[in-house]
Amino acid sequence: MFFVCPVLRKNNRKQMKKLSVLIGVLLFYTTGFAKVIVLSGLTNVGSANPGQIVEGEVLLQNIGDKEERILIYLNDLVQDCQTATSYAPVGTHPRSSGNWIELNAADRLLAPMEEFSLKYKVKVPEGKNLHGSYWSILMVEIVDPIKEDQLDYGIAMDSKIRYGVQLITNVGAEEPSVIEFAGVELNQKDGGYVLSATAENISEFMVTPTMVLEVYNQDAELVLKTEVPFKKVYPKSCKTFELPIQNLEKGNYDALLVADYGKDLFGTNLEFSID
Repeated sequence: MFFVCPVLRKNNRKQMKKLSVLIGVLLFYTTGFAKVIVLSGLTNVGSANPGQIVEGEVLLQNIGDKEERILIYLNDLVQDCQTATSYAPVGTHPRSSGNWIELNAADRLLAPMEEFSLKYKVKVPEGKNLHGSYWSILMVEIVDPIKEDQLDYGIAMDSKIRYGVQLITNVGAEEPSVIEFAGVELNQKDGGYVLSATAENISEFMVTPTMVLEVYNQDAELVLKTEVPFKKVYPKSCKTFELPIQNLEKGNYDALLVADYGKDLFGTNLEFSID
């Protein structure tokens, strides 16, 4: 049995040390098969006002022993609360920045061990009511496919490797964001339980919450604390976090689920039972 209590708690606390990390999306296969790699990370974030330009670069390297050709193009990364994440043509969603972006190359032939700086400019339009986070995804596709004889798993493959570098532009003065829980479920998995919490960003700017779960027994003793590292949640979008619940005895429990995104906390009280 599982209950989400209607009591929501929202607290402020001192700003936590911001973590600057580079994360992103690698499509189809890991870099273990790639001869071209992204050295500079898979997420680039910039800030600007309308009419200003954000400049950046994505550093690539051919670590193989033969020439490799890459194709470079833009897509939209579509994430909402109704459908799965997808990649679509530029301009598909209202917060696309794809039409603002200029690249210094559309393709490139990289010599063995050559490094290449793929430069881009994000020109934020003037005279529009722009405010919040805008984003698109820069695709770097290696032309030569992975062949079956390059794999150790005996699986027939003829797939290309693509990297997705997320280019995010925060326009205007940033303001506190608000996270809400769009859904919370408790499911059995691998001999234990998993709490699936879907966080919805109802604000204008991207947030990167860490999800924390504290579980208490009927004597109000803390018996479990677990957390899931942060994920990007774009404006008007959702992201699901899975928190494992294991090694608890049968019985009833109270819990506090918290979305911690540095400046603010958003939490909800839960009740559940282990049968």
